[in-house]
Amino acid sequence: MKPIFLNDTEILRGLNNHDQEVFEWLYRMYWQRLFDFAYVKTHDSNVSEEIVQELFVTLWEKRETLQISNFQSYLFASVRNRVIDFYRQKVFDGLESIENTVASDYPLFLEELEKALSDAVSQLPTKTQEIFRLNRFEGQTTRQISEKLQLSERTIEYHITKALRTLKTLLKDFFSVILLLNGDSIF
Repeated sequence: MKPIFLNDTEILRGLNNHDQEVFEWLYRMYWQRLFDFAYVKTHDSNVSEEIVQELFVTLWEKRETLQISNFQSYLFASVRNRVIDFYRQKVFDGLESIENTVASDYPLFLEELEKALSDAVSQLPTKTQEIFRLNRFEGQTTRQISEKLQLSERTIEYHITKALRTLKTLLKDFFSVILLLNGDSIF
């Protein structure tokens, strides 16, 4: 007959040796507490039950290779991580539905943004424009541009910084729209 309480070493040894009684003891000992913990985080009994059940299934499937020194900490951390995964998946599912609803407007928005960016870049001083295009559109490094134009790297950095500040001001309306759209999709 199994003792009322098993320590972590006994639990690990039992699971490694396929002892179903040890697994059942662990399940009975922690299931309700883990479910309650998940429920506080998800406010959904079905999701909470699924999270805890999946954890115990995984625990049994990996019983031969487990290297756990503190089962209580391991179990609660696993539930916490699964809750995080649940919310992460929920956010991605939400983004997909948003993506589908705005997909038809997206190419038009990109065209407008591209035109606005092109217009804004053309308003930069000639040297700043050239450096910005080499850096951002052609992907050249500060050093490569410096060597090509025979200017110091600090001068190149100055022009890039100047271009970014100017473009940020000139494109502020687009940034506002982007932030507004992102704000709606995240919350």
